[in-house]
Amino acid sequence: MDKPLILVVEDEVEYAKKIVEVLTGCGKYQAVTANSADEALKVLNKNKLLFGLSGNRVRCLLLDIKMPGMDGLQFLEIVRQEYGLSIGAIVLTAYEDDDKWDRALKGSVAGYIKKPYDRQDLIDKLDQFFRSEASAGRMISETLLEGTEALGRLEGEGNAG
Repeated sequence: MDKPLILVVEDEVEYAKKIVEVLTGCGKYQAVTANSADEALKVLNKNKLLFGLSGNRVRCLLLDIKMPGMDGLQFLEIVRQEYGLSIGAIVLTAYEDDDKWDRALKGSVAGYIKKPYDRQDLIDKLDQFFRSEASAGRMISETLLEGTEALGRLEGEGNAG
């Protein structure tokens, strides 16, 4: 059985390479990088199966939010329009605020990991995501709950200052 293909969308080239090393080093995943949202769209297009009729080889996105040009969440909106939920998404970012959480939740992300990330946490989240379709759906629901709590926490911090 082929290892799941993960697309790392990260504008910092060296950081993206390190993530790929972590993913491929664990022996469970294949990974490719795109250093912009436009490049990521090209990678997705190249990996369509049967001209897009049978899905995409890319099974999950590891997605940075803040990138030049189109940001990661704008990119995710396009992915959701074109592929629905057939490609999973886990946000991997240094940024957390109400707007980003809200937009990520609307994109049905399966996880929201803050940089700097813990290698084992990243692998554990991917393992959980790929365990089963039900597990992926549960992760989306859990992230929705976590995001709702984070939004409340961030809103409280804003009111405190």
